[in-house]
Amino acid sequence: MVLLDYHMHSLNSTDAHDEISALCAQAVARGLQEIAVTDHFEPSAGHEDYPEYDGRKYFTKIAEARRRFAGKLSIKSGVELGQPHLFPKYSLQLLKEYSYDYVLGSAHRMPNNVDFGQVRYTPENLAAYCVRYLTELKALAQWGHYDCLGHLDLVKRYAAKYRLRANLMDYQEQLAEILRIVIDKGKGIEVNTSGLRQSSQECLPDLDIIRLYKELGGEIITVGSDAHWAEDVGKGIQEGMERLKKAGFKYVSVYTNRQPAMIKIGDKSTLFTRGGLSA
Repeated sequence: MVLLDYHMHSLNSTDAHDEISALCAQAVARGLQEIAVTDHFEPSAGHEDYPEYDGRKYFTKIAEARRRFAGKLSIKSGVELGQPHLFPKYSLQLLKEYSYDYVLGSAHRMPNNVDFGQVRYTPENLAAYCVRYLTELKALAQWGHYDCLGHLDLVKRYAAKYRLRANLMDYQEQLAEILRIVIDKGKGIEVNTSGLRQSSQECLPDLDIIRLYKELGGEIITVGSDAHWAEDVGKGIQEGMERLKKAGFKYVSVYTNRQPAMIKIGDKSTLFTRGGLSA
C-alpha cells in the first residue's frame, strides 16, 4: 500500500517541536514514500500578519531536506492556513509570495477570536458550537484558495476531551452543502488521522463523512497525521488509507505546484521519482 503523509508541522509552527529533517527521518523509518510539511500560518484579530511564520526559513529547510533525503523520500512544500476566509489579505499575500505544492485550509477560530479548542464543551452548548463550526467551514469552503479542507469535523477532537461526541452527520444537510461547494470548486478534503491517537479515537473525518463525500461525487482526498512531534509522523496513515478503500476510493491525491494527481491506494508498484510519485 502506498503511504503518504500530507499534514505535519515542524519548528516553523509555534506549537511543534522538531526540525523538518527529523520529520523526514521518521517518515523514511516508517516506510512513507511522500510527505508534505504544512506549517501553520495562523492569523487572528489584532495579529493578522502572523510574523511567527518565517517563509524564507521554511523553504531553506525544505531545500536542505530534499538534498539530504534525495532518492529516499519525496518532500512537498505546504502550508496550513488557519481561518484564511477571515483574513484573506494576509493569506493571499502569503500564497503570492511563496510557491507551495499544497495548501490546507482549516477553520480553527471563530470571528470573535476564540479558538474552537479553547471552548469548554457541554451537552447544552455542543449543538450550538457544531453549527458555529459549520458556518465557519462553509465560509472557508466558499473562499476557495485552498487545495483541501483540513480535519473538517475538528469539533469532534475537542468535544471528546469532555467525553462528548460531536457528530456532524447530525447536520447532514449543512455538511453536504459544504462538501458540494468543495467539489464544485475542484478542491478536496483531508482525512486527518490525529484523532486515532487522541480522545475521539476516530479519524477527522471518519468513514461516515468520507462515504458522504464520495457519494456526492468527491474525488480529491489526502491523508495526514497532523504530527507536531517527529514520533507521530506516519501514525494512522495505513488506517486512514483503509477507510478510503472502505468508502469506495481507489485513489489518494498528491500535489505538485498546487496541482493534484491521483495515486492508486493499493498499488505497491508505485514508482518513486525525485520529483514525487507517479503511478
